[in-house]
Amino acid sequence: MNYDDTVRLTMQHAQQHGWEVVQDTAWEGYTKIPTWIMQGYATLADEAVEQMREMGVTPTHVLLQAGVGAMAGGVLGYLVDVYSPQNLHSIIVEPDKADCIYRSGVKGDIVNVGGDMATIMAGLACGEPNPLGWEILRNCATQFISCQDSVAALGMRVLGNPYGNDPRIISGESGAVGLGVLAAVHYHPQRQSLMEKLALNKDAVVLVISTEGDTDVKHYREVVWEGKHAVAP
Repeated sequence: MNYDDTVRLTMQHAQQHGWEVVQDTAWEGYTKIPTWIMQGYATLADEAVEQMREMGVTPTHVLLQAGVGAMAGGVLGYLVDVYSPQNLHSIIVEPDKADCIYRSGVKGDIVNVGGDMATIMAGLACGEPNPLGWEILRNCATQFISCQDSVAALGMRVLGNPYGNDPRIISGESGAVGLGVLAAVHYHPQRQSLMEKLALNKDAVVLVISTEGDTDVKHYREVVWEGKHAVAP
C-alpha cells in the first residue's frame, strides 16, 4: 500500500471511530489542518531568512524537495513573499518514481502518480499533490526536476564528507536530494549547459534545506560508506 492509499485508509478509520486526522496533504473538505501544517513549515523559511540576514547574504536560488508539496509550498510561499518570485530562482525536486509535482508542472495542472513508487527517498514517495501546495508551486516555482535515487545518494555523501572547513551534515535520502542535484550538475559532462538552464553561476547563492537525518542508520552507512546507489561509471 502506497502513501496516498494509506492516507485514504486512515481517513476511513478516523471517520468510523471519530478520530481527528492530522495530515499535511489536503482534499475537498479537509483543508484547515493542512493549511496550519503548511504555515508551520514556513517557520523553516523564516529561520533561514533570519540566518541569511545575519550572514549578510541574499539567496538567488532555492531547491526544495517535494512529496505532496506541502513543505515545498509552505516554504516557497514564505520566501517569495520576502524576496519576490522574480528575484528567487526556485527549483522543486522529486524522485523520478514519485514525481507527481514534476508531471503537474509539465501539464500545468494536477497529475497523480500511482503504484508502489519504490525510491530510497521514502519521505517523498507520494503520488498525489496537495492542492493547496500545488497552487503555490504552480504560480511561484521556476523549474521542476525529477531525479534518480543516485542523486539523493550523492547528496548524502557530499554533505557527510564536506570540503575544507564546511561542517559535516548527516542528512537522509529525502533531505539530501537538493544538494545532490547541485553536485550532480557539477560532475555532469554537460555541466555548463545544465548550469545555464538552472541560471547558476559563480555569484549564485543557493539555499537548500535538509528535512531529515539518518532515519535508517543501516541504509545511511550503506550509501555513505559503501557507495550504494552510486552512478555507474
